[in-house]
Amino acid sequence: MFTIYGHRGLSSKAPENTIAAFEAAAKVTGLKWVELDVAITKDEQLVIIHDDFLDRTTDMIGEITQLEYEEIKHASAGNWFGSKFKDEKLPTFDEIIAFANEYQMNLNIELKGVTGANGSDLSLSMVQQVAEKLKDLDKNLNVLISSFNLYLVKLAEVHMPAYKRAVIFKAAAFQGDWRTLLDFCGSTIVNIEDAKLTKNRVRAIKDAGYELNVWTVNNKMRANQLANWGVDGVFTDKGDELAHLNS
Repeated sequence: MFTIYGHRGLSSKAPENTIAAFEAAAKVTGLKWVELDVAITKDEQLVIIHDDFLDRTTDMIGEITQLEYEEIKHASAGNWFGSKFKDEKLPTFDEIIAFANEYQMNLNIELKGVTGANGSDLSLSMVQQVAEKLKDLDKNLNVLISSFNLYLVKLAEVHMPAYKRAVIFKAAAFQGDWRTLLDFCGSTIVNIEDAKLTKNRVRAIKDAGYELNVWTVNNKMRANQLANWGVDGVFTDKGDELAHLNS
């Protein structure tokens, strides 16, 4: 089994983490998974955005956890990518559930680490809300919960144990204690950065009995090489070019 995940939707063709990007991914023949980033506002509303700050992917500035939803709901999340996407807004998590149900897409939900002074409470609220809202997801769809943040993955184990969990690693942060970290979270899946990833490291992870997904892979030859090494899946901005590798 080799799985292609649409990284923040089809983010090579539409602005990342927008409904436009997710719908574009859903229209790619053979692409069955999208990856998305869930953040939380000051007033505990779940929105879909990768960064801690609005600056890079919207026409506003500011830290997500320091702003209320009413302040950001009209921000353009697409104009930076192209004027035809100027009306794209930050999706809510409710909109993601509706999207997945309509298009029958599986979800890799990355829980974003919460910045600011109220991080613990907002983290708990985020995980509890995701767990509750996932009750409205079509039961035939699959969900993978992931995060760099071990606290969030552990909370996911407590509040939504039915879903698989992955710990995300940057290449430089993947040290010899990686299995201890996964065991702490009740996780059996590693999502690792592609930078300098070797066949020996892949084999070590797989031989230890863990699933392995790699991010972010946009080169067809590299994706095929990773598949041949035994990697279970890759995250890509170019799902339309790699979907044929799904097996």
